[in-house]
Amino acid sequence: MDYGNSSRYLLQYILSARGICHENALVVALMRLYMDLGCFDDAWQIDQWLHELHENINSINVKLNPLSYKVVQVRHGLGKTAVTMKNEQNFGIPNRGSELQQIVLPKSSRFYVYVNVTPSDETKLSTRFQPREIEFIKWCIETFCAKGSVVSNEPVSNSSIVVKEVHRIIQNLTGEPVAEAWTRHSTFAVGSKELSQYEDLSALEIEQLLVKLCEYKWLYRTNQGEFGMDVRLIAELQEFLVNEYSLSLCAHCDTLVTYGVMCGSAHCLQEEDSERTVWHVDCFQHHVTHVSKNCGKCDESLLVNGIYII
Repeated sequence: MDYGNSSRYLLQYILSARGICHENALVVALMRLYMDLGCFDDAWQIDQWLHELHENINSINVKLNPLSYKVVQVRHGLGKTAVTMKNEQNFGIPNRGSELQQIVLPKSSRFYVYVNVTPSDETKLSTRFQPREIEFIKWCIETFCAKGSVVSNEPVSNSSIVVKEVHRIIQNLTGEPVAEAWTRHSTFAVGSKELSQYEDLSALEIEQLLVKLCEYKWLYRTNQGEFGMDVRLIAELQEFLVNEYSLSLCAHCDTLVTYGVMCGSAHCLQEEDSERTVWHVDCFQHHVTHVSKNCGKCDESLLVNGIYII
C-alpha cells in the first residue's frame, strides 16, 4: 500500500495535537482517515490497525529524516492501566454504512511524539524558546533532577496513582490486599513556589513560561500545583538527562524512570553506587510476575519496603 497520503494527513493530526498523541487516539484517527480515503476494511482486527499505524509512522519518518525530526514511540511510566484510565477507551467508529460501531481499544501506555533529533540539546530548545527561556528550562530540569534523587520518609497519599497501581500489582500477585504501604518515596515534581524563586525572570514571566511549557507537553502540572517533566521533554532529552544528572534507567527496558518503583534495600541505595535499581510501573509488574519477586541486583524482596517513585 502507498502510505503517502495517509501518512501526510496523520502527521498533520499529530502536529495539530502539539506533537504528542496517545496510541489509541492515533488508531481512531487512522480508521477515520482510511474511511475518507476509501480504503477502510471493517474486517481488520486491532493488531492489523496497529500494524498500519506503524507503517504510516515509518513512512512519516522517511520524509522527516532530512529535516532532523522524527515521530518516536514512548511509554508513559505510569503504566497502561493508569494511562488508559486517563484516556477514553471506547471510541465510536463509523463503518461503511455510516453507522456507529463501538470498539474497545486495548490498554496502552504508548504515545507518539514529534521530536527534534539534532545532536545538540541547545538546538532542540532553541527551535521553540528564547535564550532567557532556555536558561530557565535548564534550571527547572536541574531542580527536578535534584528533587528526584532524594528519598523521602514522609508519608505518601494513598490517592497517588503510582501507589494505587503498585498495590494493585502486589495484590494480584499475592491474592491479598496490601496490609501496609511502603514508608518511602521519591518524586521529580516541584512546587510552583520553588520554581518561582528563579531570579532572572519576573514572577509573571515564570508563570507564563510554565503555562507554555505545559501546553507543549514539556512539563505537566498536578492538581496540587506541582510541576514535573512530561513525556515530550523526556523523549527529546533522555540522553542529556542520563548523562548530565546520572539518572537511573529502568532495570527492564533501559529507559528513564520518572514514575514507578525503586528497590529500597540498603545495598541498592548505597551512596557510592549512583545507579539505583528502578522500574516503570508496567516493568515492575512484568518483573515480579514473570521474572522474580526479588531484586535482580541485591536479591531482596520487592514486595516489601520498596520506594514509590511518584
